[in-house]
Amino acid sequence: MNRMEKKTQGTRDREILEMVRGLLLSGVAFQEIFKKYKGGRLRFSNICVWVDDRGKSLLYNLKEQCHSLYRYQEKILIQKNQRVLDLVIGSIFHEAMKLRENVYQMEIYRPKYLQYKLKVGKTAYEKSYLQQFERIILKAQQGVTEGMEETRSLFQDAMAQLIDLFKKNAKNVLLVRFLLENQTLLQKVYGSKKAKKIFQLMFKRGFLDAYHLAGQSYLESEHYDLSSTYFSKALKMDPHSYHLKFFLNFSLGMNEYYKNAYPKSLSYFAKLIPLKLNLNLKREYLRKAEEVCNKICSEWREEKGPKSAKKAGFLADRIRKCYDDIGRSP
Repeated sequence: MNRMEKKTQGTRDREILEMVRGLLLSGVAFQEIFKKYKGGRLRFSNICVWVDDRGKSLLYNLKEQCHSLYRYQEKILIQKNQRVLDLVIGSIFHEAMKLRENVYQMEIYRPKYLQYKLKVGKTAYEKSYLQQFERIILKAQQGVTEGMEETRSLFQDAMAQLIDLFKKNAKNVLLVRFLLENQTLLQKVYGSKKAKKIFQLMFKRGFLDAYHLAGQSYLESEHYDLSSTYFSKALKMDPHSYHLKFFLNFSLGMNEYYKNAYPKSLSYFAKLIPLKLNLNLKREYLRKAEEVCNKICSEWREEKGPKSAKKAGFLADRIRKCYDDIGRSP
């Protein structure tokens, strides 16, 4: 069995995320390189961390990530657009390696050539070497000019292909969370307007659906501070959603509980009771909230006495009655 067939969807989602991250970062790094080239400030040291063939650069790692995703699979499993993206990224790497070599020649060998030119004698032997050096330097100079334009064009193709990948991977929560948390990076690559449009292409309701998906993902992994952040963003866009209100208050209640802010935690949990929501979905979280209220009740009984504990216990009973009623609902 092919090794790629054994990968779980979670592993594949993570690999897609890493490839996307690598491509975006490599593209932004090239923008800086191109800017320095246009300003006459490009140095070989600017390119070293961007591309090499020893596994210590952005582009090398990107090439390997992309090949792992698309090149080493059975051909029947690879879609046409994936094959094109792999080809474009591979082409970027090889163009960048040629560019690296030409920049090196211009920076290291050109000054030596100019020194030799000043001291060269008139013998045929010396003149022959001078002509060879001139051809090498001229070729390197042309290579830098052509390589910059070719690499720039390839990056533009790759970023266009990437948008198609975004649309096809809207259910990849790792990717969605990354895109939401790195909008500044997206804006550097696509511009502000197009960066926002990406979420409209991925989701029917754009940012609203993206925020909801991210919130649900963080909720399931019990990162309540982050889930509350994204449910809050979504609720601002859809303020009448009982669904979002429920999950926001649950997330806030759990977050305050883990911060030992028990009164705030109980206040948020109390808001869960009147909210209408899908019955089966609601029950799981109500049980969790009841469990937390009972824990607070036990702690307060020892620390603050029965009066304070009674408040938490009463809320736990109300929550239990709420999901018991759900169980009896037709």
